Amino acid sequence: MDTSVFGPQRPPIVDVYTTPGANTWTNRVGCVVVEVIGIGGAAGGGSGRRGAAGSARWGGGGGAGGSLGRNVMSAAQVGATMAITVGASGAGGAAIGVDDTDGAVGTDGGASSVASGGTNVCYAGGGGGGGGGTAAAGSSGVVAYFGNFLAGAGGTSSVTGTAAAGDRSQGAGAGGGGGGGISAANTHYGGGSGSSCRLWNAASAAGGAVAGGVGTVGASSILYTTAGNSGSGGGGHDDGVGGGGGAGGTYGGAGGGGGASFNGFVSGAGGAGAQGIVVVISWF
Repeated sequence: MDTSVFGPQRPPIVDVYTTPGANTWTNRVGCVVVEVIGIGGAAGGGSGRRGAAGSARWGGGGGAGGSLGRNVMSAAQVGATMAITVGASGAGGAAIGVDDTDGAVGTDGGASSVASGGTNVCYAGGGGGGGGGTAAAGSSGVVAYFGNFLAGAGGTSSVTGTAAAGDRSQGAGAGGGGGGGISAANTHYGGGSGSSCRLWNAASAAGGAVAGGVGTVGASSILYTTAGNSGSGGGGHDDGVGGGGGAGGTYGGAGGGGGASFNGFVSGAGGAGAQGIVVVISWF
């Protein structure tokens, strides 16, 4: 009797790549189907502006999460080896220590990819860095780059209320919360909350409180194949140091934006994004 109709005859082998940069996967004897899943590196949040009393000072925008890519192929299609690239994390924008200076932009996350014969068979773009806080406009977190499942964009800052939360995602990385701003009337506001990946149940990170509250770190996923939650934004402070944005949770969760500050006090740095991951499942 042909037992192949009853499915795989051996347990699958799961190869997990978590070191950013280049790696190589080698096909195994007897492998029939290969499934590849990648999550891109997430971006860092932007830092807040440091500015004079009586001026609008925006916090940094939250970074965007890493997108998720997935593909299922026959073992014959992928050949003897595949080139694996794990996306690096994006750094948060540096805190500002000079009066009347806009915030620094967060660094983009790196893409994760799987290539066979020089052609990508799976691609998960990295998130775009959150904008630095300015004196003229709110800083938007940049929408993540392409993958099968797009990540959440970062939240914006505000000088009229609490900063915006980052966007949720279906399976990819969530966007970081915006950093708290300060109005021209010298009222400071809290940071936006982080956001979550819808495929697993974990609470979103609470935003940094007013008066320079520090953003909360995003929760890391308990699964290799879903992304982490994002960090929240730091609170603005009109008479002290701005709150730093929270870091994103692994894998692919974005960093929150930093809070704005008054001249003479350091603004909040943006939170770092989390690195990406690649998972290859060999079915026999």
